[in-house]
Amino acid sequence: MAVDVACLCGAYDLKEAYADSFAAHPEITLLRPDEVRDPARIRHALAFRPGPGAFAPFPNLELVLSGAAGVDGILSHPELPDQVQVTRMVDDGQARMMAAFALHFITGWHRRIWDYPARAAARDWSPVNMTPPEQFTVGLLGFGNMASTLSTTLRALGYQVCAWANRPRQVNGITVSSGAEGLRAVAGRADALVNLLPLTPATSGLLDANLFAQMKEGAMLIQLGRGEQLVEADLLTALASGRPAMAAIDVLAAEPPAPDNPLWDHPRVLLTPHVASMSDERAIARTVASAIAAFERGERPAGLVDRTRGY
Repeated sequence: MAVDVACLCGAYDLKEAYADSFAAHPEITLLRPDEVRDPARIRHALAFRPGPGAFAPFPNLELVLSGAAGVDGILSHPELPDQVQVTRMVDDGQARMMAAFALHFITGWHRRIWDYPARAAARDWSPVNMTPPEQFTVGLLGFGNMASTLSTTLRALGYQVCAWANRPRQVNGITVSSGAEGLRAVAGRADALVNLLPLTPATSGLLDANLFAQMKEGAMLIQLGRGEQLVEADLLTALASGRPAMAAIDVLAAEPPAPDNPLWDHPRVLLTPHVASMSDERAIARTVASAIAAFERGERPAGLVDRTRGY
């Protein structure tokens, strides 16, 4: 089964970026929009940050496959037809990469690893603390593939884990709560609070003064979700109060931040350039090929997005 797939991206040449990875899937032909001879025949598109007018040329588009786990840039596109289905990347390798990145900050904060350079400079050989992981709680905002992978690692290391998501449940001994009361409970219990939520109208601006006031004094915020979820001005004020006492930020609404953004050199902020997890191009190709094959068989593709919920 030969399938033509339009590559829709307003930032760079998506076909060029993925051409080598799709060589293992000869049934799929990636096309730039200007290479499409008959737009009416295009039923599938690979998209990442589609630009203005991206969807307009293709009247019979049925499936848009995101090249990333986040799909807010696709779902918010004003020209995305209502009937088009959307899939997101669900990749175990990507989830493991995200978990490892988060674990670096969690263990660093728990063990106060960042205090040791100053102690070494002062020729101080004494340990900062020896709190066992069983007495350190990690709160997870969101409980999808990435958060679930992280929780498994944390539990194996002995950490206490709680989570907040759109619906309450018990997963492998972890209590996942929901609603305003559940959010307060997780924020108030966590020594490290990790945001891994998708961006939806309900999660936009969630990391605000109200949430920070509910956090445990001396806790750390690890922001790995979407930039629009963080109210930067509220965080700067909250850091001065110790709730949170430290913030690791990998995603911001404006990237890169402006040169005069105070987050750049804030003493209680660890800033990274959106590198927590990167999709392997071969995994993207496999996922896209598998999703298209399932769709053509009339089956539900992996990672199918519920457009009413935004993920």
